[in-house]
Amino acid sequence: MLNHPPTLRTLLSPHQYCLLGAILSILLQYGCRSTPQTTFAIDRPDRHQFTTKEFVIHSDVPLRPDDPLVRQLSDVQLQLAQTLKLQPQRDPVDVFLFSDETSYRNYLKVRWPTLPVRRAYFIRTSQQLAVYSFVSSRVLEDLRHEFTHGILHASCNHVPLWLDEGLAEYFEVSNDTPGSVSSVHLEELLKAEMEGWSPDLFRLEMLSKFEDLKALDYAESWGWIHFLLHHSAATRSLILDYIAGLRDATTAPRLLQQLETAVPTYAGDLWDHVHDMDQQ
Repeated sequence: MLNHPPTLRTLLSPHQYCLLGAILSILLQYGCRSTPQTTFAIDRPDRHQFTTKEFVIHSDVPLRPDDPLVRQLSDVQLQLAQTLKLQPQRDPVDVFLFSDETSYRNYLKVRWPTLPVRRAYFIRTSQQLAVYSFVSSRVLEDLRHEFTHGILHASCNHVPLWLDEGLAEYFEVSNDTPGSVSSVHLEELLKAEMEGWSPDLFRLEMLSKFEDLKALDYAESWGWIHFLLHHSAATRSLILDYIAGLRDATTAPRLLQQLETAVPTYAGDLWDHVHDMDQQ
């Protein structure tokens, strides 16, 4: 008969053995937390903050004033304020930058489970104007779009969906030269024209849920914004006055009626503008 050496289970009482197991479990748990790895928690990144008057960046890594991300957001905020003649923001925009995509998606899945999968989001609540994204090769592009939403809602009491998305698409195209042509949206509009489609601002102004927007709706919204800002002094004045009126508006008035009065030839002028962009 072989004699086996004593084990912890035989040397300790049942109570002592269970207590030792609990202690080891706690030690292993905290030991894993100290190892750098993907974060699967549902907490927002907030270890470091970079604060300006207009926005606050929350991240798990420190950011310097000359960081490309900081410069990008500062440039976009300034471009919106200057291009659209915006009044000072009422509230700052909080930008939460996750260090990895998994943590970002886990957070959104728990917090807003019905949202479709996207690389970035702007979410407005009664407490906060927040932009969510994660570090990736396209983070600057994604933040230009979503941060535009944030600045608009920080400056205006109400922003119609088509205007919100049209301006976000407009400022997303290029950080250096606002108003650059979006080849994707231009191609979408020209293709639709060949298929017999016509722009319909009345229909766009009726949309209120972003889930209902199709690719052509984004392209059309961008097209209207580009046309209004660049076609003529009359169209530019119209859209800037309209945006100024949204600062204290409880509901947004329809733009179409004002456009019909100010620019009766707007339908043909819009297509002329689109075709001119195609020749650039």
